Amino acid sequence: MAVMAILQEVDKCMRCNGCVVACKREWKMKQETVGVMKVAYDQRLAIKSQRRTDMGPFMRFTCWHCPDPPCAPRCPKKAITKMPNGAVNVDYALCDPNSCKNGFGQYPCVVDCQRGGYPKVGVGSDLPAAAGLAKAHKCTLCSGRAGEASEVGGDALPTRATAAEVAAVPGKAHEPACVSSCPAKAMKWDTQANILAYLNDPANGYTNIDGKGTQGWMGNGSIFWASKKELLAPPKADPYVEDHLSPLTSSLFSSPLAKAAIVPTLLVGGLMAISARRTRNEGEVSA
Repeated sequence: MAVMAILQEVDKCMRCNGCVVACKREWKMKQETVGVMKVAYDQRLAIKSQRRTDMGPFMRFTCWHCPDPPCAPRCPKKAITKMPNGAVNVDYALCDPNSCKNGFGQYPCVVDCQRGGYPKVGVGSDLPAAAGLAKAHKCTLCSGRAGEASEVGGDALPTRATAAEVAAVPGKAHEPACVSSCPAKAMKWDTQANILAYLNDPANGYTNIDGKGTQGWMGNGSIFWASKKELLAPPKADPYVEDHLSPLTSSLFSSPLAKAAIVPTLLVGGLMAISARRTRNEGEVSA
């Protein structure tokens, strides 16, 4: 089975929140944090601005589906697994947060998440396996709602792929609810290999942040982000990082003034450091 992935083309997103609503409907998530722009126990993903002015660019905040997820081995109930299609899935039938909370009231899957704790624990879904019970909720690339065998069942999700595309990549026989519902087509659902090839093709204009220019793409596992206009900051789940540090970093490096000032500032700072070190060395020699 091919490893699948989602690419969010950030420049196309207008934060209509269609993906958020589609996700909540597909997974029968409760309506307790409506209008709150953050990942929560009743909201598997959120679309948030990277800037403090809340005017974009808008990014998808969700589980990254890490290649080697640290949350999985720490789950005492083995409820979190890395699936063959790349998804990091949570089995509601096995998840029992009451049995794994530590002395500080923390959950291993939340604490060990390297992206700020994307699993959110609470009574957040009306699905039969989760109704009325506290469970760990997060994006699972719609595993179990896409026709695969799963404890939650569900009908196959729609797809915009042609018959030929599905024949070449069987994973395209469905699209996650967020992808199929996006009116701006800001999200792509394809194999990880195809998405990486698309991002690394110079003709598409997504220069990696390790290369030249400020445009770039980022991501790993089964979630990727790309922009031709902005330097992207990692969309982490932790509210402090999510709401303050990341937007501040993006604003700092993306503004025209910052781009014009950052190079001479670093150059002057470096020259001052060299001068100070030389003065200190001369003083040590004189002594």
